[in-house]
Amino acid sequence: MTIDAFIRACGLPQAEAEILVARALGKDRTWLFAYGDTDVSSRDEKRILDWCERRRKGEPVDYIIGEREFYGRTFSVTPAVLIPRPATERLIEGALQYLDSPHDSCIAADVGISIVSKVFRAGLHPSVIVDCGTGSGCIGITLALERPSLHVVATDISASALVVARQNAERLDVADRIDFRSGNGLTPAADLQEPFLLVTNPPYIPEGTVLEHQVAAFEPASALFAGRDGTDVLRKLLTQARDHPQCVGMLCECQTNQANWLTAA
Repeated sequence: MTIDAFIRACGLPQAEAEILVARALGKDRTWLFAYGDTDVSSRDEKRILDWCERRRKGEPVDYIIGEREFYGRTFSVTPAVLIPRPATERLIEGALQYLDSPHDSCIAADVGISIVSKVFRAGLHPSVIVDCGTGSGCIGITLALERPSLHVVATDISASALVVARQNAERLDVADRIDFRSGNGLTPAADLQEPFLLVTNPPYIPEGTVLEHQVAAFEPASALFAGRDGTDVLRKLLTQARDHPQCVGMLCECQTNQANWLTAA
């Protein structure tokens, strides 16, 4: 069977089929357009059929191919970590703006999602970024790459997530500037003696919220849900950040209906 025939017959949206087929063949999508009449080998056919079946069952494309683009860079992802989303790129932009000019703000990142920034100690300038709940490492690693003068502390309660984050840091050549620590909230950063900015995309979805099957069935629940109203982790981080003598401020992603109390807190 030819490549084009596989794409037509796999039962997936064309864009998804093209991504899976191209990656299974070790090519990019533009290559498919020129070589769509090429016959697929039996070895590649088996991989393509397996990947397409996994996608039909709901597994996200990013987990199947093992990577996701974020802020112009490619990050490895596994089911141990959340798949980075465009809204979190606004968190990066907000952090970069805060580093240039500290300010309180609340901006829309996507439908129903906001980015909140809070200044705690205006007289201190951060030399460290603390990324709580680092997951794939996309936040801390991206900020390390965008601001080479900064050091990053990246924390997570999941040992498997930290493995993925370290691999991404090594592949993107910033592992020497990121300190990965295991633990909950800001506790792993309790000993920091340098001014730092907390930047986090914590769990903020209320328990019981019905999510898309590809999210609910495959992405880690511990990185999604946070209590009855979704603010359990946010409240803890806010208290820890305010109480830490070196925390100059906080930027976080949250639901828009959570942003009002967080802004006023």
